[in-house]
Amino acid sequence: MKFKAIAFDLDDTLIDTTGLLVPMASRTAFDRMTEKGIKTTFEVFEEERRIGALSMSHRQIFRTIAEKYGAPFTEEQAQVGIDAFYNPPLPDKLDLLPGALENLEALKSRYDLHLVTSGALPTQKEKVRRAGIEKYFRNMYFLDSFKKERKQIAFQKILETQKINPTELLVIGNRLSQEIRDGKIVGGITCYFKYGEHVGEVEQDHFERPDITVLEHKELIQACQL
Repeated sequence: MKFKAIAFDLDDTLIDTTGLLVPMASRTAFDRMTEKGIKTTFEVFEEERRIGALSMSHRQIFRTIAEKYGAPFTEEQAQVGIDAFYNPPLPDKLDLLPGALENLEALKSRYDLHLVTSGALPTQKEKVRRAGIEKYFRNMYFLDSFKKERKQIAFQKILETQKINPTELLVIGNRLSQEIRDGKIVGGITCYFKYGEHVGEVEQDHFERPDITVLEHKELIQACQL
């Protein structure tokens, strides 16, 4: 395989979102929703959030929880949870997953690297700043998940601006339903970084079947023949 560009996801692909950020974000969302009237325990809340994350966005998850435990349900109960989860407190420095920095260093001189991430835009941009990884990427694409913007938009832009064939683009990410699906839709080669709370997602169709699967960064270069 001869690639000319690589598109990296951010959360649970380069930074350990599940380990570093999700626990605090989930607890804060629960506290804010409880203040607005939902009645359940954090243990029940977290179990439903964790299971829901395998098939739904957190916008859907918190609305479902509010409808179930709101008594009476109000849209505000769901919204405060959404806002808290997508805008969590961040540590001053965000460390990368083991081996991620070494891979960025090794690949930067040989490929055009692009970052493609989605979420609450200010938070995603701040994550990148605190991780200190801006210098590794030719371009960074931030998609607004609240507007349901798909990563397919960014992958298509990479193909057009770099003037490369779809199979010359390698897409690396941890979500079958996001990076893998959108990468394959545009014709790219996909590498599933199987890590984080979304492990367990079930393939819905052939677009969610990755070309390559890795569990750790130390496997990436050899598995993708980079």
